[in-house]
Amino acid sequence: MIVATGARRHIPQAEGIRQPEKRPYIYEIDPLRGVTAIIVVAVHVLLFVNFGWRSPSSVHLQDAVLATIRFTRNVFMFITAFTLVYVYYGKPFSLKRFWSRRSVGVLLPYCLWTVAYAWLNTPQPSAARFARIVGLDLLTGQASYQLYYIGVTLQFYLLLPLFLLLLRRVARWPWQTLAVSFLVQWFLLYADYHYLQTGIVNPPHWLATLLAYRQNCVLLYPFYFVLGGMAAIHFSRARVALLRRGSWAGIGFVAMLCAVLAHYVFQVWVEQQPLSYVNAPVQPIILFYSVPAIIFMCWLACLWGAHRDRRTGAPPGYRFWKELSE
Repeated sequence: MIVATGARRHIPQAEGIRQPEKRPYIYEIDPLRGVTAIIVVAVHVLLFVNFGWRSPSSVHLQDAVLATIRFTRNVFMFITAFTLVYVYYGKPFSLKRFWSRRSVGVLLPYCLWTVAYAWLNTPQPSAARFARIVGLDLLTGQASYQLYYIGVTLQFYLLLPLFLLLLRRVARWPWQTLAVSFLVQWFLLYADYHYLQTGIVNPPHWLATLLAYRQNCVLLYPFYFVLGGMAAIHFSRARVALLRRGSWAGIGFVAMLCAVLAHYVFQVWVEQQPLSYVNAPVQPIILFYSVPAIIFMCWLACLWGAHRDRRTGAPPGYRFWKELSE
């Protein structure tokens, strides 16, 4: 996941819509990526570790904490789009050069780990059956739970030229573009959570087969990529706005944190819904929570990045955040 969202060490900076030839490295991305990775570990611990709780209240408390950190996949999608758009927007795009770098750093490890997990999870398969399993796992990212995000990232890589072209058309209307993509995102999540996850809709068999892998498809998450792309294009203005009015980011994040907890309590104790449904990673409330979470984390990163060492030009403790990020 961390490798898939990486960017070159010297990456460009956008100034509104006009792009200078050389753009400075954005130090703020490193703590943003590193902290998000740590939260991802926390998500997996809360999901898969059996703490041996004996009281239902302890289980509910664990799941309530899990509900408050379910935004990590969306932050990584934001970072992925941000770094790639920041590097390639307004510049000639060479598919050969792009894939020559990502093939070694992302595609090859993804394929190797997919084969390894398929072999471990399928005892004594025939050659034909093993080939079918590997082929399906490569397409869906289902070889192991954590590989879904690398699959989504590779899908975004394939769409990147079209995504850059789209951004060139809409970059002058960032708020309108974000509003439309937000509404599309909300509709997709609402339909998924209230109709597909509940089983109310019974699609034909062929469609049900495709929908079974919908959460591993890049098309289910358009807003987070658009948000990252727009933030990269208008980064200078966005950073100034965050530094001036960033305290509102903290207020918004705390308000939505309380709303998420209230939503969890309502679903568990009033509607008495199963915990697996309440803590689904894809649902509308996570969209409304992810936006202030991303803005809040970006504000903290910008505060850190605003203080530079006179000798090195880097923020304090940068080497630590760089290593954590990588």
